[in-house]
Amino acid sequence: MDRRLTQFLAVAETGNLSRAAEDLRVSQPTISVNLRRLEEDHGVRLFERSSRGVVLTEFGKILYDHVRAMKRLDDHARTEIRARRSNKEHGLRVGCGYAWWHFPLRDVIAEFRRDNPERSVLIDVSNSLNGLSKVLSGDITLFLGTKVDTLKSELAVDFRPMFDARHAYFARDSHPLAGRPCPRREIDRYERMDVVPLETGHLSIVDPMRSATASGPTAVPPRILSSNSMTVCIDLLTSSDAILGYPRALEDHFARFRIVPLDVQDEETWETIGLYSLEDRGPTRGLSEFVARISGHLEQSRAAAYHIAPSLRRGD
Repeated sequence: MDRRLTQFLAVAETGNLSRAAEDLRVSQPTISVNLRRLEEDHGVRLFERSSRGVVLTEFGKILYDHVRAMKRLDDHARTEIRARRSNKEHGLRVGCGYAWWHFPLRDVIAEFRRDNPERSVLIDVSNSLNGLSKVLSGDITLFLGTKVDTLKSELAVDFRPMFDARHAYFARDSHPLAGRPCPRREIDRYERMDVVPLETGHLSIVDPMRSATASGPTAVPPRILSSNSMTVCIDLLTSSDAILGYPRALEDHFARFRIVPLDVQDEETWETIGLYSLEDRGPTRGLSEFVARISGHLEQSRAAAYHIAPSLRRGD
């Protein structure tokens, strides 16, 4: 906070220039000069002398209320910055899409914790747009999720492709389309579940025009159910005829809720999954280490079981 305002606050709360100067470890003449300049800036007297020292004028009381609020905000900002700086230096802050916690991030985090027992870990699970917003705000350092083709070109984010994931359509096991082959056109007869709803806060990172013209597995028919909570989406899927387009990696997990992939005959698509980070940070030890750990898990035989293949677009 401004030095003059800090000195004004000290004088107002102690009622004594000498005591305020002692508390702030500055000379009394320095405080007197700064208070006089503050009064000149506002064009009013802020203090009156009394037998006990100095007291606030009516104008001084107005300024005091505002400066005290500014001091609280300044203290909160400093506390948050210290906490964030400490977390950046000593902890791991990573996010992922719902599918990628189950594989490979859960195993990667377990391995990281074994190797770094002294470091704190924050894991944020969200959809790709919310994850990207948190990367840009600095809440997380890395986000593992689907490549978003509708991002604004000027965003300073880097996307490193890690693998490709098979896309599927999921519905409850008693759905009219379940248990039999069906052409792609039948999918659009039913409500679509959307787990990445476009929110007002996303307009700063997504180009609405590109979103409106998107095609493929991210395009949705007019009738949609949407939620940014996978728990809510699962509840809605099990109680309706809605269909969810999602990575097939979650097939075993969804089976616990009697949600199954539909046998779509004339469409097979893959989505690119990778790590988002801030572009201006450049290569870091943390990013390189995380890429290496994920790559190691992808080389294991489990990857095929999760309908995951090495990305063919590593150079994107």
